[in-house]
Formats: sequence, structure tokens, C-alpha cells
Amino acid sequence: MSLLNTLLYLVLPVAALIYLFVRRKLSYWADRNVPHAPGSFPMGSLQGMGTKYHMSHILERIYQQFKNESPAVGFYLTMKPTLMVTDLELVKQVLVKDFNSFRDRGVYYNEKDDPVSAHLFAIDGEKWRFLRNKLSPTFTSGKIKYMFNTMQEIGDEFVECFGRYEEREEAVDVKTLCGWFTCDVIGSCAFGLNCNSLKNEESELITIANRLFKPSPIDAMWQFFFMSFRDLSAKLRLLILPRDIAKYFMTLIPETVTYREQNNVTRPDFLQLLIQLKNKGTVDGAEQESSGETLTMNQVVAQSFVFMLGGFETTSTALTFALFELANNPEIQEKVRVEVSSVLARHDGKITYDALKEMTYLEQVVNETLRMYPPVPFVARNSNHSYHITHPDVTLDADTMVLVPVYAIHYDPDIYQNPTRFDPDRFTPEATQARHTHAFLPFGDGPRNCIGLRFALLEVKFGIAVLLSKFRFSTSAKMILPLELDISAPMMAAKGGVWLDVNKINSKE
Repeated sequence: MSLLNTLLYLVLPVAALIYLFVRRKLSYWADRNVPHAPGSFPMGSLQGMGTKYHMSHILERIYQQFKNESPAVGFYLTMKPTLMVTDLELVKQVLVKDFNSFRDRGVYYNEKDDPVSAHLFAIDGEKWRFLRNKLSPTFTSGKIKYMFNTMQEIGDEFVECFGRYEEREEAVDVKTLCGWFTCDVIGSCAFGLNCNSLKNEESELITIANRLFKPSPIDAMWQFFFMSFRDLSAKLRLLILPRDIAKYFMTLIPETVTYREQNNVTRPDFLQLLIQLKNKGTVDGAEQESSGETLTMNQVVAQSFVFMLGGFETTSTALTFALFELANNPEIQEKVRVEVSSVLARHDGKITYDALKEMTYLEQVVNETLRMYPPVPFVARNSNHSYHITHPDVTLDADTMVLVPVYAIHYDPDIYQNPTRFDPDRFTPEATQARHTHAFLPFGDGPRNCIGLRFALLEVKFGIAVLLSKFRFSTSAKMILPLELDISAPMMAAKGGVWLDVNKINSKE
């Protein structure tokens, strides 16, 4: 037998098996008579993502195509059959009413070989429930207020940083400066680090964050592989985080904890609360009593990491787009500034925690920003067991991913008239009350919503208020207008960046 024949005998069966596997995967919804967007190898229904289209726009196109036909539609997230929910009542059912059937996110993690990956966002089952119950008291209003002094100090540096650009009459790369700000806040509140990104215009944590949130095309493909082939990834014991990044956190956090414990050092930050959970099983002042179960050091490391994972890119993105829209809508910017000035007059000129709560129009601006630029453009849940949906008439297999297209819902003209227009009045109490409860989902909903949403909102509101009290913003000639999304970015980002001109406000204004 020739070498060629031997190769054919080996290759052809393997190729045939791969073909049959892909064909079976991509006929999943057709076999169940579910309306669906067709898919093809290797990107499923996401062909052109990152090269021709942003993922948000692909999901929006599927949503608009099927929303009047069916409350749910099938599509293929690479090779993974996924159900997109297009009806808001069904969204509510998945996220809230039947949460116990859709408790997990379906995110791959490797607790044994990569303990940093076993954080609150990724873990599932009873491990998630245990950690969520333990961590919830760390994000109460009282605990967030406990960390606010740290944020205020960094706010002064944020103003100084913008001031340097104003003095040089240079356009500001807003996304970069907002990234430095959120890095310094998270570094201080999560790890007790003085990153000094705003002073030095760089830090080690910024470098790590950029690697995590701006993955190479190969790294991005690996993420889709983990999502599509979770069981295989687990059997192969694949690592999600680069080894050097995992090692950085596995060294930094234990060393910081040991130093604090040995030297009786306490700080008003998230890590201090995690240390209490490690040592006592509860945080000081929490209503719940200690169950006797405490966090391990690995769990402390993982939850510190997720504070950055969940709060760095999302918060800096929201703050960046809010400043852009205020610069692009000067009358709205001035209305916010008037409110900020009015509130500060009642609080001795200081932006305090209580002062921010009184800035209601500013909150409307933040909400409208999150509607137009949701930092996470979709919410995913996995079915814990087989689950029957009446329309379309289908029984979902266990471990089927169900996706809520947040960006598409936020841009649905049947929900938000003229959705491309920036209009904070969409979030007056009356307008909010008139809409469906699940028409606005920047943080998800239900028991597995974003645990740090109040901290994130506070940080964005504070960043805007502290800047508008000192500066006036306008769009720079360097800005690409009208704004387009960067199709290569995994999250929301403006093509060409957000560039603004800054002018200091006269103290007599």
C-alpha cells in the first residue's frame, strides 16, 4: 500500500466525521422546527464579525429579522446552537421568573489549574450561590460609601490630568484617560494599590487590562472555542488566562493580605472586606450571620480579579461615551452642569456620596448612555436542565445557551422612538414607568445581575460630575463623526477613538 493510499485511509474518515459533526451542529434548529438564522463553518451565524460587522450589529440584524415572527429564534454562536430571546416577557421569564432553570452563564473556567478564572462571573451551581451570598454584603450602599473617599482622592488627580491637556491646548484621548481613572479606582478599591496611572500615564495594571480587554485575533478565537466546547476544554484542562497574568494576581493578592494581617493594616477597600470573609465568613456590619464557611485564599484572589474584570473596561467605556454625548450635545451638557453646580451649592462645594444621589438629571444622562452604548451588548444564560418553551414549541436541551440581545433591544424603535438620538428624557420616572420592566438591561437582571452595578454607576456619575464642574467639552477635529463602532473591538469602542477639546470654566460662571 502506497503512502498516499495510507494517508487517504486515515484522512478521509476523519474528514467525514468532522463534516458530519459540523452538519449535525448546524442543523440543530432546523431539526427542531425553530425559526433560525442559518450558520456556516467556522463562525456559525456570525460570519463577518470583526472584519465587516460588529457582533452587536449582527445580533441586532437577527433580532429585527425575527422579532415579529417568534418570541425566540435560533442561531449559531460559532458551532454552539444558541437561542436568542426577542420577546420581553420571555426575557423576564428567563432572567427572573424561571431563574433556577437558567442560573448559569455557561462560561468556561478551570478552578484547579487556573484558580483566578473561578470567579463570581464564571462559576456555576452551588459554588456560585455560596459566593454570591458571601459577596452581596460587600456591595451594599453602606460598603460602597465606605470606599467613596478613595474615589474622591483619585477624582482630584482625574481633574489635574485633564487640566494638563487643557493647558497644552491638546485634544484629549478620552478613552485612555477614562481607562487610567478607572484603573486607579479599581486598583485602590480592589487591591489596595496606588497605581498612579493618571500621574504617570501608565501602570502595570493598565498593561494587564489592555491585554485582557484588547485580545489578539487568536486569543479572541480561543474565547469562542472555550464557549463552544466547554466540556472538551475542561477535559483538556485548558487555561483561560495567560500564565504570567494569573501568576501576577496569585502573587500580589496573597502578599498584600499577609502584609495587612501581620501588620494590622486596614484600608477602606474591597480587599479588606474579602479578608473579613476569609477570616470570619462575614463582613463587619452585615445583617447576615456567619455560616462558619469562609473564603479560601484562592477565592479571595479570584474575586479581587473579577472586580477588575467587571469594572475596568465597562466603566471606562460608559464614562467615555457619556463625555462624548455631552460634548456632542452642548445644551444637555450645560443642563447637567447647572444641576451639578446647584447641588454642590447645597453641599459646601464638595461632590459627596449624598450629593451625587441628588443629581437626578445626571443619572438620566448615564442611563441614556448605557442604553445607546451598553458595555456588555448581550446577556447569556445556560439552561440547567431540559426546559420547554411553548412558542416556538421546543424543548431546550440541558446546557443550551440562551442569549438576550441587550443592544438590539435598546435600539428597537418600537421600544425607543428614534433610538439613535441621545435623549436623557427617556429616563424620567414617568417614561421609565411607561416601558416594559425589561426594556433596559445594561446590567442584566434577576439574581445573577451585575453585583457591582451600584459601584459602577457611582463611579461614572462621579467622573462626569467632577469634570463638568471644572471643564467644558466639545468634539475635536480629530474625532471621526458621525461616530461609528470599531468593528474589531470585542466591546463597545468608537472607530478612531473619542477625541474631545477641553476648556477650563471660569470660576465666576
